[in-house]
Amino acid sequence: MSILQPAFKILTICGCWMPVSCRAVYAKALYNLYTTLVLFLLYVFCISQLLNVILNVRMVDELSDSFYMFIASFLACCKIVALLINRKAIRTLSKKLEEEPCKPTNVQELVIQRQFDQSIGYRSITIWYTIVVEFTVLCMILCSFVTDFANRKLTYRAWLPFNYSLPNYYYVTYFHQIVALIGTSLVNVACDVIVCGLFVHMCSQLEILKHRLKGIVEETKPDIGRIVRFHDYLYGYASTVLQKFKEVIGIQLLSSTLVVCFIFYELANAPLMSSRFLQFVLYLICMMTQIFFYCWYGDQLKVKSVEVVDAIFEMDWLCLDISSRKSLLNIARRAIIPIELTCAYIFTMSLKTVVSILKMSYSTYNLLQRTNA
Repeated sequence: MSILQPAFKILTICGCWMPVSCRAVYAKALYNLYTTLVLFLLYVFCISQLLNVILNVRMVDELSDSFYMFIASFLACCKIVALLINRKAIRTLSKKLEEEPCKPTNVQELVIQRQFDQSIGYRSITIWYTIVVEFTVLCMILCSFVTDFANRKLTYRAWLPFNYSLPNYYYVTYFHQIVALIGTSLVNVACDVIVCGLFVHMCSQLEILKHRLKGIVEETKPDIGRIVRFHDYLYGYASTVLQKFKEVIGIQLLSSTLVVCFIFYELANAPLMSSRFLQFVLYLICMMTQIFFYCWYGDQLKVKSVEVVDAIFEMDWLCLDISSRKSLLNIARRAIIPIELTCAYIFTMSLKTVVSILKMSYSTYNLLQRTNA
């Protein structure tokens, strides 16, 4: 599959996408076993964090110290389940981008598709986003190894049904938390890049639609029906993507808001020149990048869908016959209503949403500060 290659590679590492090389029965069985192991590690980590919040947390400081990682692990558990459930849908959606009517019909359309996949930055952004997240995880692991491991403390507070202070239990538990931390970060990255990647390619399809609209007047016998069907197809495609991932997007927005406000609280209480402060700064950068990722591409999709109206009125549509002009008018009427990436059909994922999340997070941070005082 030539489209979304970086995203599918990360999905394979996370155990969510069986590689093409796994053709033998034993190879498929081994990969399914690997997927089960990843699920087990992530869910045990999430449950231990949840039980710690319920049973051990008593003060606001303890809640802030424990809750942000529980939210991140819970989000990863939701995302990996959504990815596994929607594997067939993801395969179908990505294949549709390489088939009619989305398949480029000439060199210009192929260039447009490649621009959105490469030049405009999806590939490079995916790589850099992964690097930023994994660099943050590496810093957190190194800081934990220097400060926690030497004192026989876990990287994250957890409730476990055994005494992990014993040497053998401690090493196993500590190693599990490190592996689960890496797995949590990769699953979050994998889901983000695959969902946003689908919306990037929808933007490219809208650009191809605009190109076809401009070329319709040059045709001897313009096939306006092909344009109408393509435009309608893109709206249906966007609706399918949103339907498959609406729960993930909703949980993502809510969890990101909570995590950001708790990180603000931790930053306010951490010593300025400390490894803990650095960890939270890097973590905050990752969370804001994650929010911005969805909101930026959601905003781009909205803008591109509305630009179809401009493309219609910029073309020499007066030379077309009455039937074609009526069809163009119908396309324009529908394009006035933009394609939007929404959360629970209430909030639109746009650049304004980023500002709203920051305001909400700061308000929650102030509430925590007053509660602690």
